[in-house]
Amino acid sequence: MDEEKAWALWPEYFDISLTRAQGRKVRKELAVPSPTTEMISKACQSLGLEHTVEADKAYPGRWYERKGRVMVEKNMPKTLLLLKVGERLVRYQRS
Repeated sequence: MDEEKAWALWPEYFDISLTRAQGRKVRKELAVPSPTTEMISKACQSLGLEHTVEADKAYPGRWYERKGRVMVEKNMPKTLLLLKVGERLVRYQRS
């Protein structure tokens, strides 16, 4: 997927153990412990979003941890995408 036509979703965006300064992008109510690219991919799939998983990538602020990222088609603002994916991750965590 072309980087210019996709949003990058890093697991760090949804990690409840991180602060905003460390990379978390969603409020704590939408964050989960130890999110993975597989969990984010499942959330994107359930939302009907075209996406690809890039497992060999590292979040720039935590370059020493290669957790990967999920590239999602740009068909909505990133803030809305983060909100929807966060809601799905919390729902999966509870079930």
